[in-house]
Amino acid sequence: MALRTIEVPLQQEQVLEVVCNDLPNNPTELTDIFRQEGVALDYYRLLAVEYYEQQKIKESMLVLQAGLATASHSPLTQPRQKLPLLTLIATLHMRLARATKDSSTKQKHLEEATQFINEADRIHNQYEQTFVVKGNLYLLRRDINEAFRSFNMVLERRPNCTPALLGKAKIQYHLRQYKQALQTYQSALVYSRGKFAAVEIRLGIAQCFAQLQMYEQAKAALKRCLELEDRPNATVLIMLAVIELNESKNEDLGTARRENSLRNGLQHMQEAHRTDKLHPVALNMLASHFFLTSEFEQAFQCTKRALNSATSNVVKADTLYQIARTHHQMQQYDEAFKFYRQCIELNPDHVLGQCGLGQMHLQRGEHEVSITIFEKLHHLQPKSVDIMKVLGSLYAMADRKEQALALFNKVLEKIDDDALLAIEVGQLHEDKHNTQSLKCNLNEAENYYNAAIEECEKISNTKEYSKEQQNRAASLQVTMTYNLARLYEEQGDMEKAKTIYKRICADYPAYHDAHLRLGLMEQELGHPSQAIEYYKEVFDSDPNNATAWTLIGQAQAMINEKLCKRSFEKVLKECDKNDLYTHIALGNYHAATAREMKSEKYRSQREDAYKLALNFYTQALKRDPKNSYAANGLAIILAENGEINQAKKLLNEVRETMDHNPSIFINLAHCHVELKQYREAIIMYERASRRFQNNPDTNLLLCLARTQFISAKAEKNPTLMYSALLNTQKALHNQPSDKSTLYDIALVQQSYAQLIADLSKEERTVELMQRALDSLDSSQRTFRMLVNVPAAEFVLYDRKITEQRERYGETLRTQLNRKMIEQKEFAEEEQKKTKKIEKQLREKIEKKAAEEKERLQEQEEARMRLEEERRRIMEKVHEDNRRMADLEREVGEVERKTRKRENPEEEEEEGEEEGEGDDEPRRGKKKIFRSKQFIEDSDEE
Repeated sequence: MALRTIEVPLQQEQVLEVVCNDLPNNPTELTDIFRQEGVALDYYRLLAVEYYEQQKIKESMLVLQAGLATASHSPLTQPRQKLPLLTLIATLHMRLARATKDSSTKQKHLEEATQFINEADRIHNQYEQTFVVKGNLYLLRRDINEAFRSFNMVLERRPNCTPALLGKAKIQYHLRQYKQALQTYQSALVYSRGKFAAVEIRLGIAQCFAQLQMYEQAKAALKRCLELEDRPNATVLIMLAVIELNESKNEDLGTARRENSLRNGLQHMQEAHRTDKLHPVALNMLASHFFLTSEFEQAFQCTKRALNSATSNVVKADTLYQIARTHHQMQQYDEAFKFYRQCIELNPDHVLGQCGLGQMHLQRGEHEVSITIFEKLHHLQPKSVDIMKVLGSLYAMADRKEQALALFNKVLEKIDDDALLAIEVGQLHEDKHNTQSLKCNLNEAENYYNAAIEECEKISNTKEYSKEQQNRAASLQVTMTYNLARLYEEQGDMEKAKTIYKRICADYPAYHDAHLRLGLMEQELGHPSQAIEYYKEVFDSDPNNATAWTLIGQAQAMINEKLCKRSFEKVLKECDKNDLYTHIALGNYHAATAREMKSEKYRSQREDAYKLALNFYTQALKRDPKNSYAANGLAIILAENGEINQAKKLLNEVRETMDHNPSIFINLAHCHVELKQYREAIIMYERASRRFQNNPDTNLLLCLARTQFISAKAEKNPTLMYSALLNTQKALHNQPSDKSTLYDIALVQQSYAQLIADLSKEERTVELMQRALDSLDSSQRTFRMLVNVPAAEFVLYDRKITEQRERYGETLRTQLNRKMIEQKEFAEEEQKKTKKIEKQLREKIEKKAAEEKERLQEQEEARMRLEEERRRIMEKVHEDNRRMADLEREVGEVERKTRKRENPEEEEEEGEEEGEGDDEPRRGKKKIFRSKQFIEDSDEE
């Protein structure tokens, strides 16, 4: 193969051959020769391009810098000759900025690129390459509008400029204008020259096809990219893998097609990793694959390398999501929460990251935060069934049932075979209307069962059918008869059910379920001894039946908890050593035994019992790591032994799978109380109490009241103390004869009075003080009654402390009476101050009103004076007008008489004219006109 060389003309008609495959590591020796020989700048650019193509960007930049330095010192070089070097070195700085992960270094390279582009602009501001490079720089700075303007300015002059078309297509793709982007990419492909550009353009075309869901065309474009490349392109292979793996999840495709797509996708993913072992997207895909196969260590290794090599925030966010969900799966919730949050910080639009973060907030008990996150996700993706299901469940947990049902109904319109969803919807409907919880009509079901049983009887008694068919019909008949009995239980007709079970037991003694149901019915009625007899009937045909021994243990626990141990141990020793229920039951037994040993002399036995309980719970969790009941028992033991934080963490994990079980919330509340997190504990107790709306649990009410009592004293909050009083009174309503609850009520009433007494005068009122006195009176009556209980009667409260409380109540009464007097005086003083202020305010208002009235009166008087003055002036004007008019008439009469004496003939002619033309009125009008003119002149004067 011939070596590729650059022939550089030197002085004296000599030529320097630069072998491209053997370029020196330090380009200075070549650039020195170029400078000494006065080589044209084009050869500097050619040499720089060769270094660049060999991935030696720094050397390439040294060549360009040497060329620019030479041009600056050469008087023969025209400034425009520097333009190709300036745009190329700016492009290299942009490439380095794109590759670096350090933000300060990236910014430095962008500033350098900007300086070179500005210098090119100063030399020639219409240079085409400068606009293209400038557009790409704007893209790096995320200034889409300026980038688009730069590319369009080039395309207006030269529509076939491939780099400008590529830049414009990228912007259109970024703006999700996929059809327009596809057209632009295709135009660029038509005008393109060179293999590299063709591959880059086809890659963009494939992306547009994929976004337009034209997957076959996308795959064809990607495969063409691979054909054009000398070696595999990791990015192209990754895109092919993504498309193939997505197709493998499409249930509309056939099984064979999906398996083939899965196989191809995995092959492309592996090949992409082999091609570029540091490609962050390929590493993320491998991490996802290892996550799905539960190979968590390999997943972490991939994500670690991806995080080190990624430069894009979007890719980094995806890597952090992979790390977070792996920790999530491993139940390392704190780590998962940290990485989910980092993922969202880098890419707020990462939907899966937001889902994970919402789940973490839920796991932490921060339900409102979780609801907010999933509401935003539902707004972004309103058709997502998974998001609607999660949000609906969150609404249900928050007791927002209407919103939950609305979402669940939308989900049921799309899918109707989700059993868990149906159960959750049923539970929501139970509170509204019990009949909505059942889909079946029990009466109709009974008719079908009876018809089926009759048909089986006919087959069993008809000789036309074979022996095998008859046996099968008989077996079905027994099963359906048993199901009919279960249906009667659902209807509440226990007698019918019991009759059928007994008939089955008599006819088919080995049908164990019938014996067990009879025992359970007796056990539910509170007859454990009769239940045990029914359970023992099973041993006639199966002495080691684990279910029967377990139920016997349950029944024995109702009689005496110590009796059940042997039955449960027999299950593990002889029946089923892996039985989960029995492990948990024995754990509960030993935990209860340990709690009974309260005395210090039983410390060793208590520790042994706790160890046994711990062992049984641990064994259950080994067999089923997600068993909520075992985890709950283990958490209780941890809490009882002082490991409160660990217990709380474990209970939070259990709550995800046992949200319906109020004991989880109660135990969590206990943990919060021990950690002095009283507000959180109150929320948990209230959450649990909502499960007992019809029949509130007395112990739960007392726990809630106790926590409110402690919190109220700590916060000095009378309102919260009053809530504690109400809950204690509810507990007393359930057990009216419980004197210890009466003591609690008296104590809360006394504390309530004390808290009000401790308030400042400004914070309390006379009414509040009176309520405190009433509460104290009630408390004192109760304490006196409890003190006077006969000594022979056993009570759970301390009689001496009760006497002390009663005496303290009298002291408090004195204090309250004194403070009541002070409060009344303070109230009277405040009332006086208020009245004084009101009086001052009223006087101020009255004064202001009087002043306003006076001002208006003065204005009116001034107006009247002006009006009177104007009237007087007008009268004077009219009088003057009349005098002037009279004077004018007199003057006119004198003048007429004078003319008549001087010219009698003219007077006669005038007389004739007056007779003919009625001159007198005209003369009169003329006078009026002149008078009017005179009036107007007078007005002006």
